Amino acid sequence: MIRALALVVGFALAGSAAAQERPYVALPSPVSATCPGGLCQPNGLQAFFGALHRRGPVEIVQFGDSHTAGGDIARSLLWRLQARFQGLSINLHLHGVVGATLNDLAERQPLFDPGEESPDLVVIAYGTNEGFDDRVTPRAYEAMLRDQIARVRATAPTASILILGAPEAMRGDGGGRCPGDADHRWKAPDMLGVVRDVQHRVAAENGVAFWDWKGRMGGDCSAFALTQGDQPLMRGDHVHFTFAGGDWIGSLLAADLIAAYDRRRD
Repeated sequence: MIRALALVVGFALAGSAAAQERPYVALPSPVSATCPGGLCQPNGLQAFFGALHRRGPVEIVQFGDSHTAGGDIARSLLWRLQARFQGLSINLHLHGVVGATLNDLAERQPLFDPGEESPDLVVIAYGTNEGFDDRVTPRAYEAMLRDQIARVRATAPTASILILGAPEAMRGDGGGRCPGDADHRWKAPDMLGVVRDVQHRVAAENGVAFWDWKGRMGGDCSAFALTQGDQPLMRGDHVHFTFAGGDWIGSLLAADLIAAYDRRRD
């Protein structure tokens, strides 16, 4: 487990230097059909936006699976937040476990590490591994998600909550219909869409912000499309991002959060 990995400003800037030195290549910015600007219920982020407006320090805690544990997406997000809110202390604490599901969060005791500052934003970033597990039942998953939202609110009552909807991902055991997949190999598991739908609905019913990760990737078949080309944004497993892909998707998340913050001020 990666516990309380604080991505401080200096580390984030250093980690993004390589990205800045690469030749500029225009990257796609797909539009979400599910959430305007990629983000549903942005009003659920008022505590987080208030901390940014007060000029911090701002504390973010993220729980998740390998997408969190890898750190590339988080580094990209943090670097861009810091670039937008210059001089503001923003600390991002990652609790990512390869292969983790929401059940890992339910079993985590205590929820926050001793010594962690009270968070302004709690990010819940699970769903990929549940989507590949045919034993998951929608009713049980929904009950657990509701319980964990309530637990975060009880433990950190002043924090905003953001659910990152499960990204598009695929398994290569056949049945696919993606353009360019001549062997019809790659297909998203059916349960992944079910999990994502539960996340979207529960977030709306609880006034929790929800980010349409799949939509911002490009929707159906995006996990296949992003593996193509000379500089693919996803790895060949059609689940995980390359370094460039993590930097790209983190930039879209940052852009959507910043745009929502700016709209709040208008």
